[in-house]
Amino acid sequence: MVALIFHDYQQEKRRQARDALATARALTFVVDKELAGVQSALLALATSPHLAVDDLRAFHVQATYVLRNQAANNIVLAEASGRQRLNTLRPFGEALPARGDSARWRRLFEEGRPVISDLFVGPVAGQPLVAIGVPVRRDGAIIYNLSMGISPNRLNDILGQQHLPRDWVGTVFDSTGTIVARTHEMERFLGKSGPPTLVKFIGEVKEGTVETDTVEGIPVYAVFSRSAVSNWAVAIGIPRKNLANELWYSLWWLVLGTAVVLATSLALAWTIGGRIARTIRDLTGPALALGFGKAITVPSFHLKEADEVGRALTEASNRLVLAQHQAHHDALTGLANRVLFNEIVSQQLALCERTNTKAALFYVDLDGFKAINDRHGHAIGDELLRAVSLRLKAGIRSSDLAARLGGDEFAIILVDAREETVSVADKLLQRLSDPYSIDGVSIEISASIGIAFSESESTGAALLKRADEAMYEAKIKGKRRYAVAMGERV
Repeated sequence: MVALIFHDYQQEKRRQARDALATARALTFVVDKELAGVQSALLALATSPHLAVDDLRAFHVQATYVLRNQAANNIVLAEASGRQRLNTLRPFGEALPARGDSARWRRLFEEGRPVISDLFVGPVAGQPLVAIGVPVRRDGAIIYNLSMGISPNRLNDILGQQHLPRDWVGTVFDSTGTIVARTHEMERFLGKSGPPTLVKFIGEVKEGTVETDTVEGIPVYAVFSRSAVSNWAVAIGIPRKNLANELWYSLWWLVLGTAVVLATSLALAWTIGGRIARTIRDLTGPALALGFGKAITVPSFHLKEADEVGRALTEASNRLVLAQHQAHHDALTGLANRVLFNEIVSQQLALCERTNTKAALFYVDLDGFKAINDRHGHAIGDELLRAVSLRLKAGIRSSDLAARLGGDEFAIILVDAREETVSVADKLLQRLSDPYSIDGVSIEISASIGIAFSESESTGAALLKRADEAMYEAKIKGKRRYAVAMGERV
């Protein structure tokens, strides 16, 4: 019987570890989604025409406007040396730090890819921040780093939304093992290095469990999951004393219930043991499916412990599916976001290369949307964007994909549609230009469309850029127009 109690203790220990690990994975997805949302906004802002002509005063106004819709501290434009050209925390033209930590952004200028920083103290903000930076290009060369600073409090709010048990310790670490957010004593430990044993394991494996002590010295059974995108990690510490208390509790009841247990028939014990074993085996399939990122629903086994595990697996699956969807879709319209759109475009271009077909990319920008926002308010503006997204989806085939790139800019990828491109563009212009009725307000708006076709060995970024340039040509022609990228014909 003591062996059975100890076995149950080990099972409970493993169950809590599985639940905590599933929660850590879901939290990692949510953190990645938050960072990806900021990155998408920056990539859109980096295409500002003000940057193309180095009109930094006008760009400062635009960046300040964009910041209003972001849960962020500031936007910074800096050179490779680290010198800040503008910072939304200061009025344009006011003195800024002449030099910064250029090493933090060296990889951005060398590889031309977005970079997520570790925790640092902003030289202007004067407080701990993390930042996401994207390159700003001109004539193929990277001229600036455009970054957005985020307070660790934003990540701490994500931890708080998970409602972990009161004595569990949830922590977000950056790639160096520094504490960025924490459920307990955030102000005390922000910016401190995590427990050496835990930090060592996080650096060696993507996810796992380890017995260690928290930074305040509490013995815990820690589970962690590290993001392959940001190289950050989320760890959850379960106090070991909780598990030990459960063991002693079980042993105490063993003393009181020995007589009853001895009176139980061997046949009943065999039946119950077999049922538990079958239930555990039946839980193996959903657990493995969850490990591969699949959506699962675990039926009731009419066994309390098994049903708790099943509910935990189902809840973890729901959080995982939600986090994956939010990381790849626009929260306002439900369309694909820039991250998912770029992935799909890259896949379609590879398919076109193999099958010798063409893909068409539409860059759609609404005409006069800002004026509608200013006149009727952002609530009406948001409803208008949702209505536009519905018309875009209704105007294309199920095999095509529509995405919101940011603000009032959308994109569509049409597969093997060269002969239909003009008719699709005409129908979309007509459909988008029909009046909208939103909350009793009649709104009229039009759109401009830039069209670019895939070429041999073309990239998604190059295709999107050509479509963007064609869209600006369409705007020059007037409202409700489309234009094809220079040198192409339909």
